[in-house]
Amino acid sequence: MMNRKDYIISLGSNMGDSKEILHAAIKKLSANPGLRVLKLSSFYRTKPWGKTDQPDFLNAAALVRWKGTPEELLAFLLLTEKEMGRVRKVHWGPRTLDLDLIYNEYERRDTEYLHLPHPLFWARPFVLVPMEEILPEFTFGGEGIHERILSLHGYAEVKREWTEGKENENGY
Repeated sequence: MMNRKDYIISLGSNMGDSKEILHAAIKKLSANPGLRVLKLSSFYRTKPWGKTDQPDFLNAAALVRWKGTPEELLAFLLLTEKEMGRVRKVHWGPRTLDLDLIYNEYERRDTEYLHLPHPLFWARPFVLVPMEEILPEFTFGGEGIHERILSLHGYAEVKREWTEGKENENGY
């Protein structure tokens, strides 16, 4: 069970040194006094989703505790993307960094600015497989995360690439 201030964030990159970019993003997120990274998944190599004619992604999931509103968290994630070189040119296109606000057990939003839970997260193995690593008992709509990944054939699409030393590195 999650705390009222706990959020799931999905991280991704497929431009530049994605491993270093994801490390730098976690470090930057952790530097915000209102955010604490509670759990971080391994990094997973994944095929692009939606727009498939681009390089593979490196994806991860993080469970974070946030002191502000969901809208403030989204604003911070978008600012972090921009500060780390993200330029939005093509929908679902290549990106240096993608930070998506995925889920909070207690908060729901359906506005022009924020949809929470993220409307596509339950259909995306690149979000669910890393999420399962940090929250193996997670359920949504009465279905367990493991069963959902199996139904999507998600384990065939998502391969763990890096785990060594991910905990406590760079202070998270």
